[in-house]
Amino acid sequence: SAWTLGITARIIHPGETPDTILESLIKRLGIPAVRAATRQAMRLLASHFVLGQTIEEALERARDERALRYSFDMLGEGARTRADAERYFASYAHAIEAIGVHAGDANRAAISVKLSALHPRFEAVSRDLVLTELVPKVLELAHKARDCGLDLTVDAEEADRLEITLDVIAAVLAETSLRGWDGFGLAVQAYQKRAPAVIEWLDETASRLRCRLTVRLVKGAYWDTEIKRAQERGLADYPVFTRKAMTDLCYTACTRQLLAKR
Repeated sequence: SAWTLGITARIIHPGETPDTILESLIKRLGIPAVRAATRQAMRLLASHFVLGQTIEEALERARDERALRYSFDMLGEGARTRADAERYFASYAHAIEAIGVHAGDANRAAISVKLSALHPRFEAVSRDLVLTELVPKVLELAHKARDCGLDLTVDAEEADRLEITLDVIAAVLAETSLRGWDGFGLAVQAYQKRAPAVIEWLDETASRLRCRLTVRLVKGAYWDTEIKRAQERGLADYPVFTRKAMTDLCYTACTRQLLAKR
């Protein structure tokens, strides 16, 4: 990408737009050549962020960087139907088994799961249904990850799913069958204004249940969605910080919180 930016700086002149640049490229090189170059550029960029189309392909690429620790995440949307949820559950289970076989003991790998992918009604109004049907699935994946020597991380999602996510996590942690395993955890989003409160809740829950959690502190990936939803609903405030400087400050504060609670 650095090489591409360097080339771009040399060939793009002031006043040019993507349309005029594309038009001149097509005139010089022809449409087939531009299409081929675009495809290759997309593959190059994608390869930096996506390890593979299957877990086996991702594991093969991960072998080249043995010094790194990976948490494998399956890209995709939330489940819309029960059939979707079952398919995602089977994919997660298969990925855990594959990672367990290939990862080895040198660097303990992890898998990240989205709760919205495991239940088609993962929302606050369906809390009782979710706790009844989703908790056993998460528990099954946690047992499988533990048996394969992996960490399992629950991914953070939109702000209006935070409380129900914590409810599911609390129900899973309360299961005595997971006692003695410290590989279960979650992601905390520092761009959410409630992030420090979430860390306090985690500390209290872990202390009460006498267990350890892995916490991945991230900044957050749904900023545009959160802003749009709050505006559509006419809310008086946003659930996330609107300025990057405030997110950075919250990230620093959350880091200090976590380090103090080790």
